Amino acid sequence: MPVVARQELALIRSEYLPFAIYFVMPLVILAFVQGVFEVYLRLVEGQGDVSGADLAAPGQATMFGFMTLAGFGYLFLGEHGWGTWNRVRALGVRPWQIMTGKLSVAYILQLTLFAFVMIAAVLLFDLEVRGSIVALVMIELATALVIIGYGLIAAAVANTQALFNAFAYLGALLLAGLGGALVPFSTLPGWARAIAPATPTYWAVSAYEQVILDGGGLADVVTELAVLLLFAVGFLLVGAWLFDPDKRRTTWA
Repeated sequence: MPVVARQELALIRSEYLPFAIYFVMPLVILAFVQGVFEVYLRLVEGQGDVSGADLAAPGQATMFGFMTLAGFGYLFLGEHGWGTWNRVRALGVRPWQIMTGKLSVAYILQLTLFAFVMIAAVLLFDLEVRGSIVALVMIELATALVIIGYGLIAAAVANTQALFNAFAYLGALLLAGLGGALVPFSTLPGWARAIAPATPTYWAVSAYEQVILDGGGLADVVTELAVLLLFAVGFLLVGAWLFDPDKRRTTWA
């Protein structure tokens, strides 16, 4: 697994530009939407001394966390397109070891992305975390695990890069939209609010809001953390069950 992880990191370094874009784009979008979120927080929620980034930044970080899975898919499917998947297996490395190494790097990338966006939002958009930093870190650890589980399902189902990208991008937009990561949750239509609790992003955004805006601690987000972990375990189990190491896969078409 360490060898696979090192190779994955080397591939990311050699193709760093697409991954770098995923780090920059949340901040670009945040520059446009944080004003809208700020007006909502002050006029609708009645919160005075706040920045729109307090609510918008974690949502953007979560949405782009799902989108970075496209990069994971490129490297995973690339192994098949380059013919290295079977060559590595021929060396005695088991499929679960390969996937664990790849997913561990993707998990670290998720955590790095969230930390980058949040720190940049503090410096550039006056984000203020009023609650427990420990609670905030725990929420992200659980959320990143959910995203990795979703990525494993995508890897199990998709046999082309185009299909994997659909999982990453459409899944990100759908889950972010329903969970309140794109717009404030109370502004969503009724049908969306009704089904939102069936998405992990709803629980992640709710937990972030309690910690960042309401000054909550770890005890205040226990329920949200438990639900996120259930989603993560469920996604990982489904992905492992669906995954066929011998499935024919290609890089693009």
